[in-house]
Amino acid sequence: MRSPGRQLITTRLARNTGTRFVMKVRSKLAGLRHRAWERQLPKVFKLTDLDPRGVNFEATHLVERQRIVACGYEPEYLKAMLDALRPDDILYDVGANIGLVALHAARKCRTVAFEPDPAFRARLERNLQLNPGVSVELLPVAIGDSEGTATLFTDGVEGNSPSLVHQRGEKDAVEVRVQTLDTLVAGGTLPAPTVLKLDIEGAEVLALRGAKHLLYGPTAPRALFIEVHESFLPGFGSSTDEVMEFVLRAGYGKVQYETNRSDQQHLILERT
Repeated sequence: MRSPGRQLITTRLARNTGTRFVMKVRSKLAGLRHRAWERQLPKVFKLTDLDPRGVNFEATHLVERQRIVACGYEPEYLKAMLDALRPDDILYDVGANIGLVALHAARKCRTVAFEPDPAFRARLERNLQLNPGVSVELLPVAIGDSEGTATLFTDGVEGNSPSLVHQRGEKDAVEVRVQTLDTLVAGGTLPAPTVLKLDIEGAEVLALRGAKHLLYGPTAPRALFIEVHESFLPGFGSSTDEVMEFVLRAGYGKVQYETNRSDQQHLILERT
């Protein structure tokens, strides 16, 4: 007669074997699915969840495909931002990436997009071509706390979003022009934004420092859409506390939307 201990070991071994088999099958199926998706590329996807008329985006590789179909992995935040826009708004989309926010927003209000990374900007320009009825003003500059040039670290469109600090092992780098929001608005070539969106991988603190006159002045935006990157901010000598203290001092104390994704905090703030 088999001992209870031996029976328990046999049962556990069987379960572990079964689990490994299931995981192996799932991994193989995922690989087959990805290869099938890859064979379809390049492909244009028409997103209709946020606009029934549809907005077109082209995917040329799997990372881009996932970025599009998952709405930047932030579908609820994207919807909340678009719902908060008004027809008379002027949106500055700082860190526009491939244009998920900018192209949808441009159907609702005047939109100015800022994207310094040449590879991401080329994809945004391609997506604009695919939506001839959509108008976005696109500026090839990074937004910071001083004027000049800076190194932008990037892995291209198949990697993470680029950063002005080398802290994720990016393999490439490009020199980009940097401007402050205060300088841009004071120059008079662009109207002051009524809504400011910041999603720039920790550089949100630089953008805020370079927008003091705007944020404290009579033409301050009525709302901020800001993504606060807790783990990236120390690379800029800052912290979540500094960012939140800054926006609160500027009068943005009304929280209209708040959620967290990993170490990122997604906020929609209005002036009180």
